[in-house]
Amino acid sequence: MFLSQVATIVRKDLLLEFRRCELVISTLVFALLILVVFNFAFDLRASNLGTVGPGALWVAVFFAGILNVGRTLLLERERGGWEGLLLAPLEPGVLYIAKLVGNIVFMALVETLLLPAFVALYNLPVLNPRVIWIVALGTVGFAAVGTLFSALSANSRAREVMLPLLLFPVLVPVIIATVRATTERVAPNAAMGTAPWASLLVTFDVLFILGGYLLFDQVLEE
Repeated sequence: MFLSQVATIVRKDLLLEFRRCELVISTLVFALLILVVFNFAFDLRASNLGTVGPGALWVAVFFAGILNVGRTLLLERERGGWEGLLLAPLEPGVLYIAKLVGNIVFMALVETLLLPAFVALYNLPVLNPRVIWIVALGTVGFAAVGTLFSALSANSRAREVMLPLLLFPVLVPVIIATVRATTERVAPNAAMGTAPWASLLVTFDVLFILGGYLLFDQVLEE
């Protein structure tokens, strides 16, 4: 029953998005713009490309992801669907997991188009399984926290300002781990430190998902 309810909500979100493609296109354009700005703003050379490139990639992913997680619940409220979901016989955890999966799918679609553009602009080998694994872990961690805080800030009049202010301080461990893990894989000689960043990222993802699942009912009450 749990998986069936999650699948139903995710399917509904995907159908609504694919009819308009508003969310994915706006997120992708914003992410591409960030990559282009970073490419022309910095003096990228072979000596510093491996350290600057991963940072630019994750700035684009995380900032564009804010548009994604912020708009998913906002569209539900604008269309009047959020009240229906709250009145439905669903556990709060079902709503959280469903919205989390939907955000991950939307971000994955954007990243599928963003990574080839990143390779063209920065000439770094990110289209390999070792880097894609880190991208997946970073996306899950961001979506886990973003889904929770987007629901928390949805009732605020200044939600566009509140969401980044609430989100980024909590995301600091994920941001550090993803950038360092990506740097280690695209430029091993440029990476500093020997911390198991990928393992730390897995730990952060598990903790954030469990925390969001357990706290989502409190967020809905607020």
